[in-house]
Amino acid sequence: MRPRRRLRSRIRAYYFGHTQSALRFQGVLLVLDLLIIGFFIGSQFIREQPWFWSVDAAIGVFVAIDLLARLFAFGTVRRWLKYPTTWVDLVVLVTLVFPALLSNWGFLRILRLWTLVNSERFWNVLARGKWDDTYVEDLTRAIVTMAVFVFIAAGLTQALFLGDHPKLNNFLDAIYYVVTSLTTTGYGDITIDSASGRLFSIGLMIAGISLFFGIAQKAFAPQQKIQRCVKCALDRHGLNANYCCNCGTELTSPLRGRARIARGRGKGG
Repeated sequence: MRPRRRLRSRIRAYYFGHTQSALRFQGVLLVLDLLIIGFFIGSQFIREQPWFWSVDAAIGVFVAIDLLARLFAFGTVRRWLKYPTTWVDLVVLVTLVFPALLSNWGFLRILRLWTLVNSERFWNVLARGKWDDTYVEDLTRAIVTMAVFVFIAAGLTQALFLGDHPKLNNFLDAIYYVVTSLTTTGYGDITIDSASGRLFSIGLMIAGISLFFGIAQKAFAPQQKIQRCVKCALDRHGLNANYCCNCGTELTSPLRGRARIARGRGKGG
């Protein structure tokens, strides 16, 4: 059992550690993840290429190995399933293993981008944590959420309503329809006149307003410090706040992210 425990400990350290070797390993995984996501995004346009299915199969093998390695590192299925990345990768793996049955739902693979940007690994490795818990992270997450939503909504449009309008014939048409609906531009050259299509369009417009507002809020939000309140757990406060703006408890936990940046600027000034 000891060699097995040592191996599990080593794999866990590589996946979640902060040593130089762990960060290098996570950096390699990050690059591979980004390449895979790029392939998934472009897959709608290169599916007819002769090498497409070979790359698709290789990605499937990589995702399966990554899932099994993380399962071994966690030690139990219950802990493994607690992470959104696990569920997303399982969906991705199913679409890769059964492409003939689930080809119309392959767009769900873009969820991997959302889980990647929302993972600690991404921000720990990127610029060695320079943007972790900062304004850049918040804004990037909001923009990526918007992009992922557009891609998924376009995929749903293609899967559910393809052919319902003479000009809705492929994934690019679906993206065009989704963007015009999200922005409430509504050119009217592509419409879905069924009851389900109209409900879908209403949902897109409502979601678009919410997502654009979220991005604007992040883009123009004042600089804050990240310091978790020990009483109510609120972690966003004014740069000069000594007490929680929600419950009034004195802020005593260590400063993070924006607070470190603000403190550095204060000393420099």
